[in-house]
Amino acid sequence: MKNTFTNDVIYTIFTSVWRIISGPLTLILIPLFITPEVQGYWYTFGSLAALSVFADLGFTTIVSQFSAHEFAFLKFDSSRLIFGDEEHIKRLGSLFRFIIKWSVCVSLVAFPIIFVVGFVMFSNKGDINGWEIPWILYIISSGLSFVSGVCLSFYEGCNQIALIQKNKLFGSIVTTLSTWIMLYLGFGLYTLSISAIMGALVNVLLFYRRYNKSILQLIKVSKNFSYNWRNEFFSLIWRYAISWSSGYFIFQIYTPLSFQFHGSVFAGKVGLTMSLCNAMFTIANVWVYTATPKMNMRASKKDWAGMDRLAAKSIGMSCGTFAMGAGFVLIVLITLNDRLEILERFLGVIPITILLTSWLLQTVVSGLAVYLRAHKKEPLVLPSLVSAIYIAISTYFITRFLPSDFLFLGFLSSFLFNLPWCIKIFISKRKEWHLV
Repeated sequence: MKNTFTNDVIYTIFTSVWRIISGPLTLILIPLFITPEVQGYWYTFGSLAALSVFADLGFTTIVSQFSAHEFAFLKFDSSRLIFGDEEHIKRLGSLFRFIIKWSVCVSLVAFPIIFVVGFVMFSNKGDINGWEIPWILYIISSGLSFVSGVCLSFYEGCNQIALIQKNKLFGSIVTTLSTWIMLYLGFGLYTLSISAIMGALVNVLLFYRRYNKSILQLIKVSKNFSYNWRNEFFSLIWRYAISWSSGYFIFQIYTPLSFQFHGSVFAGKVGLTMSLCNAMFTIANVWVYTATPKMNMRASKKDWAGMDRLAAKSIGMSCGTFAMGAGFVLIVLITLNDRLEILERFLGVIPITILLTSWLLQTVVSGLAVYLRAHKKEPLVLPSLVSAIYIAISTYFITRFLPSDFLFLGFLSSFLFNLPWCIKIFISKRKEWHLV
């Protein structure tokens, strides 16, 4: 039990508990204080901002993996300075310089493009007035969160998940409390944008306050040290790019399509339902998330037995946690569906059941992907691409021609071929790589 509930897990659970408490309250307050039309814009903002996946393209995951492989031979002292092998400190410093330059340059290109895409889409609807400034502010907050997220991933790879989770917890508290207050005061769509900016700024300030010494150390020690990270990153980034861009069509396409074909009210129901399931997945994935840096470190040291034990335990715990949460949600929906008016803002029992089943299967696939990526490899490119194409096409036609209950049928049916395919790749690659 002591080995299960490490500080990484405990602080991540604290963050997740806060989400368990705050998430449902926010889901209740949104439909109470904004109109169904504004709710549709609210969640479509988030889905369009998720186009930042095309800016990330898996870069943050690669950052975490690479920093973990370097930090496997290093440690932090009590003042949060890094000590250990000098060569690995220099390499870690040059990696930090590289990721900062990359993330800033990419954000300056990607987020203006996302802004234009949203501007064109919302201009053609005209359901509500005054969405322009909230959309501008939301794009600014998304860009800031993107750059800070890359830095946080770097330190997560350095086995700092517990402290990074403290940062995220405070940022989440600020975001949530400001959301509640502004919803109550009637800020409408501005609530989403302003609270997002406040949360991003808190994350940045706390991060620098906690790690400013090591940041300056890494910059200084690598000043006259040169290492070409581009070659290593580019050997992986194209594979990750396909997987991550595919992820948008697998996980985010539903709300924009619903907004386009069924209007803002139905899109709001889809967005609210997706938010509930995404929150459940995030909470359940705590076990895999906290084990990820340790899996990378074990892969760096070729501790295959330890890596296998850690992966089996964390994936099993994540799947079990999600299954229990899904069961609870379905019981609540079935027993209270006709008693609580607030449940009318969600989709019905059938689409939620389909979506929860899909996410449970996705929990397995995500765990296998984390294990494989710990080897600095990305062998699930083709399954991701095929699933994305299948889900995008099937969901388009389902949204246009079938009843709304079947919106997520493309997502669920994709696992008929995707899950066996991923398991087969996992077994063969594990055998191949661990014999080297």
